[in-house]
Amino acid sequence: MKSAVAMTYEMDDIGKAARQLADTVQKTLILEKNSIGILLCDADMDVSALTEQLKNMLGMDIAGMTTLATLAPDGRHEMAAVLTVLTADHCAFFSAVSQNIAQGNSEHAITETYTAAAEKASAYGEKPGLIFVFCPYGMPFSGDRYPEILSKASGNVPIIGGVASDDYDYERARVFFSGSEYRDAMVLVGVWGEVKPAFAIRHVTSNFAERIRRVVDASGNVVRRVGSETLVEYLEGFGLKTDVADPLLAFTSYPMMLTRDDSADEVPIMRHLLAIDHATGSGTFVGDVPAGSLANICLIKKDDIRTACRDSLAALLQEAERTPDYTYSTIFCISCCGRAMILGADADAEGNILSEMLPEGIALTGAYCLGEICPVRYTDGEAVNRFHNCSITLCIF
Repeated sequence: MKSAVAMTYEMDDIGKAARQLADTVQKTLILEKNSIGILLCDADMDVSALTEQLKNMLGMDIAGMTTLATLAPDGRHEMAAVLTVLTADHCAFFSAVSQNIAQGNSEHAITETYTAAAEKASAYGEKPGLIFVFCPYGMPFSGDRYPEILSKASGNVPIIGGVASDDYDYERARVFFSGSEYRDAMVLVGVWGEVKPAFAIRHVTSNFAERIRRVVDASGNVVRRVGSETLVEYLEGFGLKTDVADPLLAFTSYPMMLTRDDSADEVPIMRHLLAIDHATGSGTFVGDVPAGSLANICLIKKDDIRTACRDSLAALLQEAERTPDYTYSTIFCISCCGRAMILGADADAEGNILSEMLPEGIALTGAYCLGEICPVRYTDGEAVNRFHNCSITLCIF
């Protein structure tokens, strides 16, 4: 598989933005039999018009989502659009858009999305080697539903993707596909054929206090009691204020880390707090919080984020070396919006590290999102896909 990455800062003149992106691709890449475009861009762009024009100019479908910031070979960018075109003779790309998943049977809608793509791809094999997924923000269910349902439907195909984001006003985040945009639908792109992805993920797990307690009362992403305390009491026991207007922003630097004492080989789960209910003392998190897991609150420091970024890319490149008979072309990175917020004035740090460590001949593309989807393990064609917070996730293919 070959790829080209194009970027534009043109936000207002969509025709000009489309021409800049298409021209860069056409000058740097000879298209093979099958192609797809993945667009990651600022939430202020007219994505319906942009993707429609790109589809007409390049002759391929364009899928993607809005983001807080984008990643390209030269680092991190705000107020930009990054288009990555993938092309191959020995791979095929099949896409589908879900029905409304904010209402009705979301499991059925998500399953049917995969089924629709798989039916189109039946001539290329039973299942894909990789799935990209672009998910809407603000659904009435936990982010864990996406990898859980898609893994079941696909037979544990590895999944990489994230939840659409904006500048933290939570109103402009959306996904899109070839001339249409959605706030309540999921966009899926499956890669069938000769693709051998490798993955890496790193959390930041620096504990600032040792108040490890067991989650004793929780269902899905709602937590009521931790140890002998309500969730609110547990948080306040760290000296944290819970009477805040926007818990997601206020607790960005203090995610909950969850481990299971019966699973030593499991990657810890990181969770951002989304909402607080003082009447019940409970809280709602972006992803599931399993009852019985051991909880602690982490303090995320800038140096920890830099280290995790370096370690994750180094681990990815080492993993890729295990497949010497396959030529890799592209690294796809989804990092958490919370990491960018914590970095603050140093928000370019991860992008700079990725750019400096990027091997010659390998393209980089990605974004900062409100939730990351990536396998924690991938062995013998089967993946353990998870939904993550406050993490950096990487896929090379």
